[in-house]
Amino acid sequence: MNSYRLFAEDAIQKYKELPEEQNELYKRKYVSLSPEQLFEIFQDKKDSTESIEEIEALSKSIFVDSPVKFDAIIWGGGHIVNQAQKNIKIVPVSDISMEMLDRKLYKNSDDKLASLMHAFTKEIVILEVPEGQKIQINLLFVNASQPLATQVIVNAGKGAVVEVFEWYASSAGSNSASAVMHECIAEEYSNISIDAIHNEDHRTTVVGLSKYSAMTNATLKLNYLYNGGSHCRVKNYLSASGYEASMYVNELVFGSSTQKFDVSSYLENSSQATTAELHSKAVLADQSFCILKGFAKIPFGSKNARSFVYESGMLLNKDAYLESIPAMSIDENEVKATHSSATGPIDEELIFYLMSKGLPEQSAKKLIVEGFLSSSLGKFRNATAKLAGANLIAEKMEKGIFGAPVKLSAENIWVGKENEEDIFKGHYKYR
Repeated sequence: MNSYRLFAEDAIQKYKELPEEQNELYKRKYVSLSPEQLFEIFQDKKDSTESIEEIEALSKSIFVDSPVKFDAIIWGGGHIVNQAQKNIKIVPVSDISMEMLDRKLYKNSDDKLASLMHAFTKEIVILEVPEGQKIQINLLFVNASQPLATQVIVNAGKGAVVEVFEWYASSAGSNSASAVMHECIAEEYSNISIDAIHNEDHRTTVVGLSKYSAMTNATLKLNYLYNGGSHCRVKNYLSASGYEASMYVNELVFGSSTQKFDVSSYLENSSQATTAELHSKAVLADQSFCILKGFAKIPFGSKNARSFVYESGMLLNKDAYLESIPAMSIDENEVKATHSSATGPIDEELIFYLMSKGLPEQSAKKLIVEGFLSSSLGKFRNATAKLAGANLIAEKMEKGIFGAPVKLSAENIWVGKENEEDIFKGHYKYR
């Protein structure tokens, strides 16, 4: 019996024992994923019905008339890797050693969703970036006839520059799930950015976990757009562990129909002169539901740390619901830290003004929403991610659909630049 099988058996036991939410602050505020139903989805032993040719055809249809070349495609039944891309290794769990399991950042007892992913992962995606090397990688994750459960481990050496673009799609004829875990320790002076867009269909439950640690002078930039799935539950944990390490998390949620989102991000300034920023924005239409949870911690000894949590939302319908819960724990005096939250309905006076200039009502709303999200989209590093995100938002505003192929069109699309103003400007400074 190999090491991972024992590990997976323990994970199944932990999944059955652990509560859906262990964090005391959020025990009353989370989106339930129906643990029994989710477990049954992954436990179903049906074989994958897609051939490699069908998956390749699917990857080419993700973007209408503008195919994007993916370096690796991962789905429940297998994977495809571009042989020219030497920085990607996909390892079956049967080849995972106990030593590697001991180095994992997530343990079975940490979280119910973590134990679920550990239990049903078949392959682990490893991105190996040697010291001083610079790479760009495009990854496609698909839940098809089989649900997807996989893990991505990023090994970035000293001074490495890693830019990853991830697209999440669905091709399932029945209720399915997409569960992807990320783990990474960014070595000193490395720079890692991940742009991820979720556009799964209405039959998919989306689960995401990530745990990152930034060492001395390392930089982490994570940009997420959550647009698809019937239910979405995500937890991100980031630690600025080294002197002058920096972490930036940029989250966008766009909900419609009866979609439900639960997005949690936990940031910790674990060393001196570190920076941690969280920007979360949500736009909700119809009867969609979202909980944004941002928590920042500055422990004693983290002098000159900077921490910032900002959450804001716009409601397009009276039946849409958004709850944002920013929180902080500060044990050090010599720091700058602040958090804020703002949520409200779309500005009716602004709609009236734009309509007085000749715009139809729906076009006026679309323009307001795009303006609200434009600076956040501007933070995406990958040009395709920026354009695709803007088109997804426009498509959902016009038709209310998600999970469909997206046309990469620059017509009538405006993406703002990243705001470089002082993050503390206009905010109350706790320290």
